[in-house]
Amino acid sequence: MAPVLASSNARRVMILAAIVTVFLFVGSSLYKTSNIPIAAGKSSLTGNSGAGSAEYEKINAGFSKTPSVSVLSDIESFRTQSSEEFIINGETYHFDFLIPLTRSHFNFCRSLYTALINDYPKPTLINWGSQLQGAGARVLKINGIDAYLHALPDNHFALIMDGFDVWYQLPFKALVDRFVELLTEVGSQDIAIFGADKKCWPNDFASPACTNIPESPLPTDVFGPDTDDATKITASRRRYIHHRPRWLNSGNMFGSVKTLRQIYDRANYSISVAPPDEVYSDQMYIANVYGDQDLPMTVDFRSQIFQTMTFSHDDIGFVDEDFMSFPRKPASERKAWAYNKITNFIAPVLHFNGPKEAMDAWWPKMWWSTNVDNKDVREASEKVFQTGGAYTTDGKFLSWKDLCGSANVHIPQAI
Repeated sequence: MAPVLASSNARRVMILAAIVTVFLFVGSSLYKTSNIPIAAGKSSLTGNSGAGSAEYEKINAGFSKTPSVSVLSDIESFRTQSSEEFIINGETYHFDFLIPLTRSHFNFCRSLYTALINDYPKPTLINWGSQLQGAGARVLKINGIDAYLHALPDNHFALIMDGFDVWYQLPFKALVDRFVELLTEVGSQDIAIFGADKKCWPNDFASPACTNIPESPLPTDVFGPDTDDATKITASRRRYIHHRPRWLNSGNMFGSVKTLRQIYDRANYSISVAPPDEVYSDQMYIANVYGDQDLPMTVDFRSQIFQTMTFSHDDIGFVDEDFMSFPRKPASERKAWAYNKITNFIAPVLHFNGPKEAMDAWWPKMWWSTNVDNKDVREASEKVFQTGGAYTTDGKFLSWKDLCGSANVHIPQAI
């Protein structure tokens, strides 16, 4: 019997090897494009009651269990690195992490927690303490970011993120490495990269912001025969699920301060001359600059850095780090990440723009929740609570307690 068993085992190994080879080939070649098209030259909040909605239960039930092996191929190389400097082509550049935020909120505490537990530098809060609401807050958001960018040297890079609906699921170094990869692809260090949306919003569909922008480099049938066709679905929350992401989302951006300053200068000027009743969205004015196509701007077509969520929940699956290994680690020691099943990337940043229900539905699935009792995660969490915080633009440090009190980010509550 021994030779038969040995032969049987050998066949199984060969079959498994063949399957893995196919996965690796597909994952490394599917949907990859050589160049990213570039130009020539505050979120609404809901309560914590949406996790049980039928729509998101259906989405969660449909997660893929067998992603391509290559989806995890570069994760192990992302060692922790919280330095505010990084190197591009042998030159050292300074990194600034900016979040426009007038007041704290439980969802901000969750966002800050995910950044700090992933070794991001402590952010600077733009417009902290402002009492403006509505259109005034939109104007102030543009004004405040623009003013702070003018206080920074040209050779700095800035990550500018919304504060209430963003999670950071990979280490800071992962974001920097992906950004450097994209700089290499576009061949410019002055580029500004924004998150990519599936719908042009809130600009008029006939405006340059919606029409005068590059096509997506993803295949024209990447979502099947209905790709880019919004006529087949009538439900408003799902109408654009088969669109390829290509429109600018201003709630997540990373780029050179020199270029970001030019973008905000133009948006700031447009707001200053616009009728007050037309100033209802900061994104509209940043998207208008993109539509002009004369500054080095692009969007993250493949969600390599930023995964925006509006109309994209169906694209997301969960995968853990040792799904192909045996024996497997205990559940409390396995890290799981959300990944894009279409482009096969685990994005460092998840931006829940649009509907917020998935935030409560997915938080328990993230590795910092599933591993909450793991010794390393517990110690990292304690470090966040004891030494974490953020800075105001005048250099004042706000501790975790100042911002979040005794809030437990793993239990929905107000602060």
